[in-house]
Amino acid sequence: MLSSPAPVSTEDFVQAMGQHVASVCVITTRHENERFGLTATAVTSVCADPPRMLVCVNKSGLTYQKMAASGHFGVIVLDEAQEKIGKAFAGMLGRDFDRFSLGEWHALITGSPILKHAASAFDCRIVETIDQFTHSIFIGEVVGVETGVGRDAVVYGARKFRNLRKIVTAATEENVESLHF
Repeated sequence: MLSSPAPVSTEDFVQAMGQHVASVCVITTRHENERFGLTATAVTSVCADPPRMLVCVNKSGLTYQKMAASGHFGVIVLDEAQEKIGKAFAGMLGRDFDRFSLGEWHALITGSPILKHAASAFDCRIVETIDQFTHSIFIGEVVGVETGVGRDAVVYGARKFRNLRKIVTAATEENVESLHF
């Protein structure tokens, strides 16, 4: 019988994950009429029918506690002009900086703050929470969306905020058919 391999070191894992590129998202919630939020890249769709998303949130933060208590969250995919908002919610503009002072905010269905003019936004009701050591995975049923058609998402990879390089190709019948996933 084969023995189970040991996990890699935390340092090696963090260094390798640092090369992963993902869109920059702000995760928000509202609890007892206060707004809370953080920047995250551990965000993805789970399924389209029913529409579900997941976010991974560190349990040591205040936003985690407020999300768990409120039962809902918003996912805002930042566009390239909103990098400063991503930095603010990541704490890079100072601990006491009012994160919600940047941009225009409103609510959709749940009351979670949603940023206007984002690449896209999802309003979610928590349907499941999975604890994993230092983090929890919140799975949310998507109850509202906004889409900023034509807005390109800002991404994060190799420990830097980045913009996508645009490649313009005229659409032809051949290359449109090759785009099917």
